[in-house]
Amino acid sequence: MSVVVVDDRGRIVIPSRLRNKLRLKKGDTFIVLELRDNLLVLKRIDVEKLIREVAEEVARSGIDLDKLGQEVEEESMREQGKLSEQ
Repeated sequence: MSVVVVDDRGRIVIPSRLRNKLRLKKGDTFIVLELRDNLLVLKRIDVEKLIREVAEEVARSGIDLDKLGQEVEEESMREQGKLSEQ
């Protein structure tokens, strides 16, 4: 167990022992999950791999991204119209 401190810019330094053990390097990406009060979990993610997997799934599914984007934009415009009427 290690005790770390948040600095004035909101950063937390992961101790070198853990960085070495986990083979962390500059630029690694993490998501931060708040599970409950005062309990945070860091999970390393590979953003490039995630994007590739999403792209492959979209390609397999046959989803028309242009059509989907247009539908989302149209729905957004309808919702904005509803909000301005209220």
